[in-house]
Amino acid sequence: AGSTPERLRIGSVGIDAAVEPSGIDLVHGVLGIPADIAKLGWWRDGAAPGAPAGAVLLAGHVDSAASGEGALFALGRAQRGDLAEVATTSGRTFTYRVDSVRRYPKADLPAGVYSRRGPARLVVVTCGGRFDEATGHYPDDVVLTATPVR
Repeated sequence: AGSTPERLRIGSVGIDAAVEPSGIDLVHGVLGIPADIAKLGWWRDGAAPGAPAGAVLLAGHVDSAASGEGALFALGRAQRGDLAEVATTSGRTFTYRVDSVRRYPKADLPAGVYSRRGPARLVVVTCGGRFDEATGHYPDDVVLTATPVR
């Protein structure tokens, strides 16, 4: 059950971004996200908004050296209780209340992020921590988890 997400809005921190379906990048073991830093990827093999269980997983860029701030630049400023809205291709909008915003080392990203089981939830992921010039990557992931508002 559910609908294909097409837009994420978290008004409290100014996030308003288009969403497109993505799969897992098997070579790198991560969710494939759009090259356009203004767009988010939705894990199409996970839950869809409105599904009774599982994670609706959205991910995107925090920034880019060439293009500046990405769609999820402000994700780390979201707070418990903030509202996130996911608009879908069916015309419905699903509202979620933020439960947590946490930072994890990339190697310690919780497995529940990629799960079709458990309670219905929205999970939004971007890079975080201090940019590592030597590797050209961020060491951490910022993970927002929210539950549906019924």
